[in-house]
Amino acid sequence: MCGIAGCLALADGAGPDTAWVRRAAGRLEHRGPDDHGFFADQDLALGFRRLAVIDESAGARQPMASADGRYVMVFDGEIYNYVELAQRLAARGVRLRTRSAPEVLVEMYAWLGKNVVRELRGMYAFAIWDRRARELFCARDPFGIKPFFYTLMPARGPASGPQLLFASERKALADAGEVTAIDPDALRRYLSFQYVPAPATLAPPARALPPGHVLVARPGSPAAAGGPVGPAGAAGKASAAGPGSTASPAAAAGPGSSASSVDVFRYWRPEFRPARSPSSASPERILAALRDSVAVHLRSDVPVGAFLSGGVDSAALCALAAEACPGLVTVTVGFQREGYSEIELAAATAAALGVRSVPYVISPEEFVACLPRIVWHLDDPMADAAAVPLWFAAREARKHVKVVLSGEGADELFGGYGVYHQPGMVRAGKVLPGWSRATISRVAAELPAGARGKGLLGRTSTPLRRRYIGNAYVYHAEQARQLARHGNGSEFDVTDPVYRQAAEAGLDDVATMQLVDVNTWLPGDILVKADRMAMAHGLELRTPFLDREVLAVAARLARVEKTAAGTTKFALREAVGALLPPAAAERAKLGFPVPLGHWLSGGMYGFAEQVVRTAQTGQWLHKRTALDMLRRFRSGDPEVTWRHVWLLVVFSLWHQIYVEGVYDPVALGWEPVALGPGPWMTAQGSLP
Repeated sequence: MCGIAGCLALADGAGPDTAWVRRAAGRLEHRGPDDHGFFADQDLALGFRRLAVIDESAGARQPMASADGRYVMVFDGEIYNYVELAQRLAARGVRLRTRSAPEVLVEMYAWLGKNVVRELRGMYAFAIWDRRARELFCARDPFGIKPFFYTLMPARGPASGPQLLFASERKALADAGEVTAIDPDALRRYLSFQYVPAPATLAPPARALPPGHVLVARPGSPAAAGGPVGPAGAAGKASAAGPGSTASPAAAAGPGSSASSVDVFRYWRPEFRPARSPSSASPERILAALRDSVAVHLRSDVPVGAFLSGGVDSAALCALAAEACPGLVTVTVGFQREGYSEIELAAATAAALGVRSVPYVISPEEFVACLPRIVWHLDDPMADAAAVPLWFAAREARKHVKVVLSGEGADELFGGYGVYHQPGMVRAGKVLPGWSRATISRVAAELPAGARGKGLLGRTSTPLRRRYIGNAYVYHAEQARQLARHGNGSEFDVTDPVYRQAAEAGLDDVATMQLVDVNTWLPGDILVKADRMAMAHGLELRTPFLDREVLAVAARLARVEKTAAGTTKFALREAVGALLPPAAAERAKLGFPVPLGHWLSGGMYGFAEQVVRTAQTGQWLHKRTALDMLRRFRSGDPEVTWRHVWLLVVFSLWHQIYVEGVYDPVALGWEPVALGPGPWMTAQGSLP
């Protein structure tokens, strides 16, 4: 787990900006506090921050070169099958110098080229530079566990040329206060999703490489370099390889062209193929896949712990991990308010499993005091309140361990969200004639806000593709239009391609919603907060549920194996039930409950109102409408929830940090003053 940065000069003879790479790497110190290193040649500069987890020796330092010197790489993440891949390399006569996954990866690339991504089991974002072909190959893991941001910069003077910049976090691409423009369409989608869906970011020209995608870039003649950015987030062929494409990474153009290019291709997309009927073998298959996944996720040269809540997901991981690590340290956070803490439940589970429990109670004062730093770490605004307790959990865990296991992905793969368990009336609405749905819709609209049955009638009369964009749907289209001053983007632009894929596959409603969540909510919300909150403290967070072998089993589960018997994750509960105390196996999902509704109605309202009122966001939001939303919430308007308010608070705070410069990350100690001297790995001499 590390931080990476790089600069590729797209014009011949221009040279990379090595000073920028050093600054960018410095801004990523929290991701890799153990070491740093650099590489530079006539076209490319790479920067690296290291969090040493496997093979802590100096030999495993990055940037790392292949044995023949042709390839140079920076890598963030873990390849959990690196042991098995190393054995394959050994069978071919390759002699590895270290026990590190990055060396295995670069030598596998020397063997298989771009198709190496099909062999990897893990979480990753990496960049490999081919010094002979002068080609840069970057990839992001299928689920989007690890981040990768990039931007195409035009020439900044007669002596420079256009450049491709990339980094693990968007903040490394531009200093705080350098954000001078906001993507209005991205802001509109943020209002609906509570995060900014990839490949957009709120701060153009920065883009996010989507999950399961690769980026291929080559320098060339100055006249051809730095073309316009296409819909997929890169120049040239990227415009034809949008979010639904499945082009192979091997399909990228060869290195013979003299003109520069930056192309993006999709190499993987999630698929669900639910069986028509349940299988008695499903629990056994699930347990076997999970046990194998946990085993490889425990590969480490440093202590491994786990996050533990009161529910089944984290309890199952802890039970399986404890089989190999009897002294496993588990961390749980909660709040003092009744109903918003799983500390006692988690402690009971830990005692039953024989693992150590470390609790921490978060006060409202701590919550508010740490919020600006948390928003800074998130890069783009993301209004999932659970990010805050996760930040505290990571802080406490880092006092004991360097790696934690966490349960992200279990709900999306095994059907864990309550919304998947739709009433029969809602499902029946699919087959009603249009006039019937229109009548039901009118009746729902005439009911007063908060009236019993209003929501059910609304869901019954609205097609799934227009009422479900993921687990968060805060401001609907018309509300977002009234709030945002600019932008024409629709939330459905993001989800419509997923619904088309689901229709082509003939998926039922549960599998369709899972597919939507795996493509949107999971990488845009769940994994963003998991990565940023853990890496804020130099903690490696591993997600054993998000494993290709686990997905292979989960994708085949019948609908009844997910939402049967009035519960969720039915087959998963059956699979791990014998390992857990009954309470943990049967308990409904709570997640990271945060008492924000209560706080915003009380003592925190003044803070929220001040942030929204003082932030200089009038260019982007109708401030009167935004402040009216806060007042309506405080007055008890049932149509305005705390989520509507919190989304505005987070955006306003983000704007103060990244646009207005109200907060200085260096002065506040969030990032180092400057990066000290580090080793430079220079490319000298001719290639073999």
